[in-house]
Amino acid sequence: MVYENINSIQQYNFQINRVLTYGELACDMEVVREKCKNIKTFDEWIEVWNSIGETSKQKNNYLKAAYAFRMAEFFMKSTDSKKEKIYKECIDCFYKAFDNELHIPYKKYSIPFENKVLNCIRMTPKSSKGILLVCGGYDSFIEEFVFQVYDLVQQGYDIILFEGPGQGECLLYKLYFRYNFEDATSAILNYFNIQKCAMIGISWGGYFAMRSAAFEKRIEAVIAYDVLDNGFEVMTNIFPSLICKIVRHAYTHKKITFLNNIVKFLMKKSVIADWAFSQGMYITGTSTPYEFYTNLSKHTLNDITDKITQDVLLLAGEKDHYVPIQQYYRLKENLSNAHSLTCKLFTVKEGGEQHCQIGNHHIAIDYIVCWLNDTFMKNEN
Repeated sequence: MVYENINSIQQYNFQINRVLTYGELACDMEVVREKCKNIKTFDEWIEVWNSIGETSKQKNNYLKAAYAFRMAEFFMKSTDSKKEKIYKECIDCFYKAFDNELHIPYKKYSIPFENKVLNCIRMTPKSSKGILLVCGGYDSFIEEFVFQVYDLVQQGYDIILFEGPGQGECLLYKLYFRYNFEDATSAILNYFNIQKCAMIGISWGGYFAMRSAAFEKRIEAVIAYDVLDNGFEVMTNIFPSLICKIVRHAYTHKKITFLNNIVKFLMKKSVIADWAFSQGMYITGTSTPYEFYTNLSKHTLNDITDKITQDVLLLAGEKDHYVPIQQYYRLKENLSNAHSLTCKLFTVKEGGEQHCQIGNHHIAIDYIVCWLNDTFMKNEN
C-alpha cells in the first residue's frame, strides 16, 4: 500500500487514506476514490461518506459501513444533532463486523473512573507473550483500531484497548480531554490487576503513552506511534509560518480577544483550522480558542522526560503534516534516562512517511512487533 493523492485538500486526502490503508475489507477502494476526489466542503464530505455507509450497511458489509460512518462523523460539528446518532450507528456496525465478518474474539469492559466509566476492549490470544495497552489520540475511539491492532494479537500479545478523557464514549459522559492521561492508564492497570505491561499510544496517544510511562512504572516498555511531545505546538503548526508566529505570540502574551478573533477568522478560511478548533473545543469542553489553547498548553513532556526510565520506541514520518518533525528529534535528545531508546523515522522511499504511517501502516506494525519481541520479551524472559 502507498499513500495516495485523491483530494487536493490535504486534510480530506489524509482522512481518505486512513480508510484506504486498510484495503478492500474496509472500503470499496474505487468507489471511495471516485466519490471523494472532488469534495470541497464539510457538508459534501458528510453526505458522501454517509451515503457510502448506508449502501454498505444495506449489503451487510458492516466493516465498510463502520469506517464510512466514522468518516462522516469525523467532520461533524458538536452542534450537529446527527453527530451522536451517527457515532452510535458507527459503533454498532463495528461490533457487528467484529462478530459476523472478522470473527475477532474480544471482551468489552466499562472500567470505573471518576464515578463514570472508560470504554475498553480486550483481545487475548490463546498463548500470551505479554500485555500491551493501546490508546488513541486527539480524535479517536478504540473500535476503529481493533482491525489494525488485531495483527498484534495474532503475534501473541494480549491487547487492551482503552479510551481516556476526551475520547470516544467518554465524551458522552462529559469526561473531557486532559493532559494527565496517566490517571486513566492507572485505572486500567488497577482494574485488571496488571503488574507489568508495554504501552502503545497512537497519534496524540504518543504523548499520552509517554506521559503515562513517566508516572506509571508498571509500564516497562513504551511506544510513541507516532511521536508528540507538545500539543500547543502541534495545534499552532496547522497555520502558515507567519500566522503561526502571530497566534503563538498572542497566546504567550495573553492577548485573549485578539487571539479569539483571529482564530475565528482563520476557521472560516481553512478546513483543517475549522476542524481542529471545532473538534478541539468540543473534546476539551472549552468555549473559546484561548481556553482551548490553555488546555493544550498542558500537553507537554517538557520537564518530565527524565522520569521516563523504560525501554522506549519512538516512531515518526518524515512528511507528517500534523506533528512538526523537530518534536521527534527533540524527544530523541531529551530521553536521557530511558533504559533503552530506539528511534525510527519512516521515509518516502521506504513508505510510511505520513502521520502514523497512514498509507503503509503495516510497516509500522511490523516494526513494533519486531521491537517488542527483541526488547519487551527479552526483559520478560
